[in-house]
Amino acid sequence: MTQTKKKATKSGKKVAEAKAAKALARAEKSVRKARKAVKHSSKKLRAKASELRSKTERLSATHAEAARELQSAKASVAVTEPAAVLAAPPLPTAEAAAPTLIELRGRAKELGVAGYSRMNKAALIEAVESAPTR
Repeated sequence: MTQTKKKATKSGKKVAEAKAAKALARAEKSVRKARKAVKHSSKKLRAKASELRSKTERLSATHAEAARELQSAKASVAVTEPAAVLAAPPLPTAEAAAPTLIELRGRAKELGVAGYSRMNKAALIEAVESAPTR
């Protein structure tokens, strides 16, 4: 009985070794594929980085040229125009902003509007405007 057990153990080891060898081969193949994918994506990234670098250089040159033109324009305007013209025009006044949803819900609660928590902003505005004031 011990000999059959030994034979079974030896054949079991061989089967396990064969399975392990197959698994190792699959893992090595996956690693090769992954390395190839990384190499390919790295090429793409380098190409994209090069493209972005050239765009940045062009934009930088354009910006520098525009800054020089602006400086020369400011210098020529400062000599010929009075200082009052160089002042920026006044900003338009801000109109009253529409109330937020939270503000509208608070107002609806104060007015006793039923179902205000489920209403959207448009419905709340309408309900608050049409509700009798307390």
